[in-house]
Amino acid sequence: MCKNKTNGVAQSYVAILSLLMAGCVTSPHSPAPPQPVAGALPVVAVPNFGPVILDNGQCSEAVSFDLNTLRARQTDESLQGLNECELVALKGAPLSVQTGSSPNSKRETTMLYMEPNGKAVYLFADNKLSRVIRAGQ
Repeated sequence: MCKNKTNGVAQSYVAILSLLMAGCVTSPHSPAPPQPVAGALPVVAVPNFGPVILDNGQCSEAVSFDLNTLRARQTDESLQGLNECELVALKGAPLSVQTGSSPNSKRETTMLYMEPNGKAVYLFADNKLSRVIRAGQ
């Protein structure tokens, strides 16, 4: 009989503890709202240089040019300011194309051509021809 009384007392304690614990678990307060996560990174505007030459030597967009006007520009000085696609329209696909950036410009492109007088390297800054380097110069 003692065992039953002890067992009954233990069961009573367990029941009371369960009720007390249940009261601790549920609270009248609503949960705290979720903390906002740091905002998304700002979108950096990518400069639009217009149609540019891709690594394969092709223009990034279909563009039409007045070839007669381009052909009239024969000297290196008169070619200054051409964009990359205009030079390819004038001279054809380059042997190689390299693109990158520098502290001076957001886009730098180098195109290599084999011309009748030797190799010529055309240097572009932000899609404008800035310099021509010919073999032996």
